Amino acid sequence: MKKALWVLFLAVGVYTVVVLRADLTRVGQALGTIHPGFIPLFLALPLANYFFRFLKWHFFLRRIQVGIPVGESMTVFLSGFSMTVSPGHMGELIKCVFLRERHGVPVACSSPVVVAERITDFLSMVLLAVAGMILTGGHAALAAAGAGVAAAALAILVLFCDQVWKPVAAVFSKLPILKKRKGGLENFRASARILLDPASMMVAVPLGMIGWGMEAMVLVVIAGSMGASLPPGAALLSHAAGTIAGAVSMIPGGLGLAELTIDGILGGYISPARAAVTTLVMRFCTLWFGVLLGLLSLAVLKRRKPPAKRTRLETASPV
Repeated sequence: MKKALWVLFLAVGVYTVVVLRADLTRVGQALGTIHPGFIPLFLALPLANYFFRFLKWHFFLRRIQVGIPVGESMTVFLSGFSMTVSPGHMGELIKCVFLRERHGVPVACSSPVVVAERITDFLSMVLLAVAGMILTGGHAALAAAGAGVAAAALAILVLFCDQVWKPVAAVFSKLPILKKRKGGLENFRASARILLDPASMMVAVPLGMIGWGMEAMVLVVIAGSMGASLPPGAALLSHAAGTIAGAVSMIPGGLGLAELTIDGILGGYISPARAAVTTLVMRFCTLWFGVLLGLLSLAVLKRRKPPAKRTRLETASPV
């Protein structure tokens, strides 16, 4: 409860800063010009993003031979959004807990799916940021793109290079929770290497680009609902840069850094007041809408009885 309150206070503080930077009166006026007819589209585009990201999640499960019904898989996937405002999204490991409790899938074998989601999201975002820079001729996302590449490259290096993996594994194996699970780290690595091989990347990264790219277009729609014209390239650039910056910072939900990055880039294309409104409405329709869906899915899973027949993970070879 205390952590939730701290996140709430942080969010209120960040949004206050964004509004005050653009002038409270002008922000209020800009907010009042939003055409209500656009509101369904504000939520439809994030839903499209969640769908394509679900396809990636389900594909990853199949790659490690975890076969669960599509409906169950989607509910488990959405439940992870309830933990979006955890540092680095690592609270999304709750999905692995549900897979273990409801289908008997060891966390050591399913947790690499969450890691692979984050790594491929980074790569998708970097490519979208590059596309945005090409379309706009700007370089505002260079630092964020570089950070995303570095984070993804480091994770892949640890998983695929024995000389790097061994000392890292030696450190983690001393943790109390891992001492009790012999072979857990090696099972984790085996699954992760499957999920991050070229065959997986060729599917996962494009799915991420489509999903996150559609979510970025929310910025275009919100600006358009106020009568402003925001180039799609600027939307890709600001959304990707803000998302990467927020994720790399490990701040819950990227609060603060994501908003200020997006708002700062949008300010170069539309008025400061409209940039602030566009940024904040987008975050409500993506971050907080996702958290709400996650909480609802979490409630559904807790009320739903586990399947009578559990799905066991037999091998860690590609399907």
